[in-house]
Amino acid sequence: MSPRSPRSARLTRALLGVARLPRDDWALLALALVLLPPVSVGLRLVGLRRALALVEALSPARRRCAEDDPRGAPRTAWLVEVAARCWRPRPTCLAKALVVLSLLKRRGLPAQLVVGVTKARGPLEGHAWVELGGAVVGADPGPASYAVLVRMPAWLPTSATIAPRERAP
Repeated sequence: MSPRSPRSARLTRALLGVARLPRDDWALLALALVLLPPVSVGLRLVGLRRALALVEALSPARRRCAEDDPRGAPRTAWLVEVAARCWRPRPTCLAKALVVLSLLKRRGLPAQLVVGVTKARGPLEGHAWVELGGAVVGADPGPASYAVLVRMPAWLPTSATIAPRERAP
């Protein structure tokens, strides 16, 4: 009999952990499993701007409730990471960050999408993550080494809130 490989042991622990999830976490995991493929495909087909519009349409903002504790945000990011491991090809950091942003927005939390770059490991490399109150959501160690290019708040102004331009006579 051969000893179990470290990878299968990790998978077994992960599955046992997922099996013990509370009902609310199962709902979040199911939603992440549903959102990841269209967001990933949307990013490839239509680009970031339209994918953000898709995320905005899929996750209408609601008022923040007492049970919407920001301490649950890292758990949401972890559940999206678990869901991402189920798909092939694996979703990019940008797709995962958009799904986390969408799920946090559904809970009424003012998270923001952050995109950064680094050249620390040679060629220019980009990364996306979500921040809530200035802190990185989840256990992503990477953002500390990236220079921030852009921060996109969860609530972008819509065309209805922007005053129309007046035409010159």
